[in-house]
Amino acid sequence: MSSLNQRYGQEVIKIEYIDVIDKIYVPHCARGPKRCEECKKAAEEEKICLIRVYLEAGNIARPMSDFVVDGKKVLCEFDVFKIFNDEVEANDYAEKNNINIIFSD
Repeated sequence: MSSLNQRYGQEVIKIEYIDVIDKIYVPHCARGPKRCEECKKAAEEEKICLIRVYLEAGNIARPMSDFVVDGKKVLCEFDVFKIFNDEVEANDYAEKNNINIIFSD
């Protein structure tokens, strides 16, 4: 993705979300670890996840985190769609579904 909004003639293509694979803690709810004990426990362990990152705020409560989008660090809502058992499984899924992996060790 080179730009969030790209002009081709007069048409503007607007991207609502991006799917990525990253290592994150899987939140229990939108309140987060500062206000929720279950989220606090979950924050102790990162998991490899397929995440849908929403580029605009929605009308429902979702967890939020910083992501680099179009070269800029932005605070975005996200949903966890899948949790992988290991990096091999995540790499296979990413390759088959043309999804970017953004974590590195």
